[in-house]
Amino acid sequence: MAAKADSGAFQLIVDETKLSAGIRFIPRAEGAEYSAEDLRNFLTAQGIRQGIDNKALSEAAARFSEGEEAEAGMLALGEAPRDPEPARYEWEDLPVPEDLKYEASLVLDNAPPPEIFQTRTEKVKRHRTVRKKGLLPFMPVKEKTVEVVEKLEKQEKVYVDPRVLAFGWCEKDARIGTVQPGKPGTPGVNVFGQVLPPKVDSQSFFCGQGIRLEKGTFVAGDSGFFRRGDNWIDLVPYTLHQWDVSLSEDRNTCYLDFNPGFKDAAPPAAEDIVHAAVELGYPKEKLLASQDIQNMIAEAVKTGTALKKQGISVDEDGWFAVRVSEDKLKAHLSIRKRRGGGKPLVLKEVGAAIVQAGFKGLDKPAVQAAIMEFYRGPEAEMRDYVLVAGKSPVAGDDESFSLKVTSLAQADMSAITGRAEQLRRDGLIDLESWNIFPLEKVEKMALVRAEQLVGEIVKGKNGEAGTDVFGARIEAPAGKKAPLHVCEGLRVEKNLIVAESDGVLEIGEQDGTTYLRLHPHKSASVSVRLSEDRMKAVLTVSPVEGTGFPASEEDIREALKKAGVSQGIDEELCARVCARTSRGEAVSDMVVARGRAPRDAGRVEVDFKIDFASGKGVTINKKGQANYRSQDRMTTVNEGDLIAEVRIPQGESEPGWDVTGKTLNSRELKQIPLEAGEHVEVREEEAGLTRFYASASGELIREKNLIGVRNVYTVAGDVDMKTGNIKFSGPVQIKGSVMPGFVVFSAGDVQIGGLVDASLVSSEGSIYIGHGVKGGGKAVLRSKKNVYAGFIEQGHVMAVGDIVVKNSCLRSSLRCNGKLVLKTDKGNLNGGIVKTRQGAEVQNLGNPNGVKTQVSFGQDYLVADRIQVEEKEITQTRDKVIKLDSILNRLEKAGETEKLHRARQEKLKFIKLIEKRSLRLFTLREKYEEHYPSEVVVRGSLYPGVVFESHGRYYEVDKAESGVVVFFDSRVGKIQKKPISKEE
Repeated sequence: MAAKADSGAFQLIVDETKLSAGIRFIPRAEGAEYSAEDLRNFLTAQGIRQGIDNKALSEAAARFSEGEEAEAGMLALGEAPRDPEPARYEWEDLPVPEDLKYEASLVLDNAPPPEIFQTRTEKVKRHRTVRKKGLLPFMPVKEKTVEVVEKLEKQEKVYVDPRVLAFGWCEKDARIGTVQPGKPGTPGVNVFGQVLPPKVDSQSFFCGQGIRLEKGTFVAGDSGFFRRGDNWIDLVPYTLHQWDVSLSEDRNTCYLDFNPGFKDAAPPAAEDIVHAAVELGYPKEKLLASQDIQNMIAEAVKTGTALKKQGISVDEDGWFAVRVSEDKLKAHLSIRKRRGGGKPLVLKEVGAAIVQAGFKGLDKPAVQAAIMEFYRGPEAEMRDYVLVAGKSPVAGDDESFSLKVTSLAQADMSAITGRAEQLRRDGLIDLESWNIFPLEKVEKMALVRAEQLVGEIVKGKNGEAGTDVFGARIEAPAGKKAPLHVCEGLRVEKNLIVAESDGVLEIGEQDGTTYLRLHPHKSASVSVRLSEDRMKAVLTVSPVEGTGFPASEEDIREALKKAGVSQGIDEELCARVCARTSRGEAVSDMVVARGRAPRDAGRVEVDFKIDFASGKGVTINKKGQANYRSQDRMTTVNEGDLIAEVRIPQGESEPGWDVTGKTLNSRELKQIPLEAGEHVEVREEEAGLTRFYASASGELIREKNLIGVRNVYTVAGDVDMKTGNIKFSGPVQIKGSVMPGFVVFSAGDVQIGGLVDASLVSSEGSIYIGHGVKGGGKAVLRSKKNVYAGFIEQGHVMAVGDIVVKNSCLRSSLRCNGKLVLKTDKGNLNGGIVKTRQGAEVQNLGNPNGVKTQVSFGQDYLVADRIQVEEKEITQTRDKVIKLDSILNRLEKAGETEKLHRARQEKLKFIKLIEKRSLRLFTLREKYEEHYPSEVVVRGSLYPGVVFESHGRYYEVDKAESGVVVFFDSRVGKIQKKPISKEE
């Protein structure tokens, strides 16, 4: 801007903020003069209205009058706006106490992100109908619609940065911090007179759950851990248990006041409460036992009930007792004076009790004097004062023993003895009493039945009777007991010896004492049952018990003959049954003979080769106990199994026969078709014979004449009492959870949508768990591939492949030949034992409280399991060799050459087995020492208390670190660490 003067020109100078203005003077001729008024008029003409400085105008006019080009600034000044002052926050120093740091890490790690809400008020226009009465009662009511404005409060969620900048511990109603409100800014004005608005402070601070703002103070609504972010603060509630100990006014009773907090909070130790009471001067021996106090606290925590003035001391009442000895030959008086708040001792009651007892020969004056002397004396207690004594009886004659069984012949006895020795060498029988009553000391044997009388103790003559303290007669006891030692299998009822079960009674004498023992002896029994149509004969052989003899082929033929079975006998099966029963096994409902069905012209014969499930939801064991977990609802087949044969008769009909030899005539019947469904293969084997095979493993489904195999087993809900245990030859899909105590076996992958509780899940493939494992120390997962889970808490997990966990692992046993991966920022490995061949990758390892966490890596830990098995087998075999050495010494002294030879052969077999297993053990140990490249990568924090192990070398963390990689350096044979790289 420029303005002309008489001899020059003015130009307006204004800065960018318009807060100052000046003039630049350009002369046109010499000798012109200017006044301050000239300059003011120029500025006013240019719109300058604010802050014109008269003094500065005068000085500028003088300079311009000199006739030289010049510039004068700051002739007019505006007023800048003042910025608002922000709110000031001051936070209290409230750190987490040392004893709560472990709980803080668990609670804060698992706490959800902050949820912040603010209240918005909105004005809403609504139409409302108003009824107005008429002027007179008989006039109608008028209705009018009016518009009203209502205020509505609305909770709106505020999205904040969830990162926690600080946290700490606070009690309920504690002051966490204060805020001093900021001051708003003031507007300014520029040189043109225009208003300049101040800046607006847009920063807000929000209170989340559990925090309230009262008159500029942030107050905790409950006890717990507070979290503070950039512009928010909230509280995760966590109440501690509070307790106090006090004494009664007379200091004879100790009270406990206890207010339970969160159930997960550590309860106070009873020892601390006892210590507090002792510090108050209360005797420790007068307090309840520590376990009783601890149980009282545990119950209060469990029920959430506060204890008010709960007594924890033992009151000692004044007390007396009149006791008579078991033989009634002496009566004693015990008295105790009262202590503390107990009941007083009343002497009248003592005297009344003595009189009421009815003793004979009581010296009343002497007793009264003794009681008064005690009552007036300093002693607190008088024990076992003899009131009166009776007369002891004299014992009678000694007892004798009479045997009530018939002894076996020497040949039968030798056979049973030989059988017992053979079973003992094989480790199949072991009796406790063999140490005190060995087989070589047995002189007689007898076969007895359960509840049979085997012997009688004959009483001797009674002695001289005595008198008890009541004057009653005491019969003289019998003399010495019969020199008899009753071992297992027998019981004594008064003077009778009774057998508790069927078996062999062994009798022998050592050092004048008769020894009796009953050991199990039941030979195998054979029974044959025919089906209703007599087309099958079913064989059952009961198991051998004790020294009983197994069934022979002759026994089976005799049973078949007795049942009338004459045709279709499987001779080879009979031989196999004899071999099984000789090993002590039982055979139940085994088909030993089959009839031949008649061939009906035109009829298709269908013979199913598998046993269909009964469909029952419960199984009953041999003891009659019901098991609702083991159910018989599923018929399973394996790939390649023969399901059924369909035979189309060729030519004319042909009669058949049943197992008794009876002829069965043929009939003319309609054909019965059988269709193959999914995963069933049909093969034409020969003329007239068609076989149906399973082409996949799974559940056999039969719907009328259609048969198929379902190769994936699906459970729509939980594995519980409705489903029973799952044992499937293919993949298993479970939509819900596996409840405690149940078992899932699968030959394929297992997919579980919910939780795995204290249960067993075993898979030939991988295991996928949607939520996680909450095992309580009882959950077991076994996979021949990989295991995937959301979290694992107190579980036992074994995988041939990897174990991949989305979040944390807490106090668990993990073992894999792949890699352990905890994927997310919540992937904390806290407590437990981990063995992983290819290392691990976690967020945080251990915790600030130093909970012990052991991580082994770089070796094949499945080989380590096989080493343990081999070592156990070698130890057991060596124990057998030691037992055989004892038997060899005994047989050598007895001169039993044949048995000695057999025992030596047995020992040689065991020694060779030890050598074979030792060589295998050596190979396994060499393989176990092989190193597999592996690292343990800790993305976050590594805490003290973590112990690393590899190849027998250990490294224990003694200080917290962040972002490290732990590895085994095979060159120096040490576990080392390095900072985590950017690639990792």
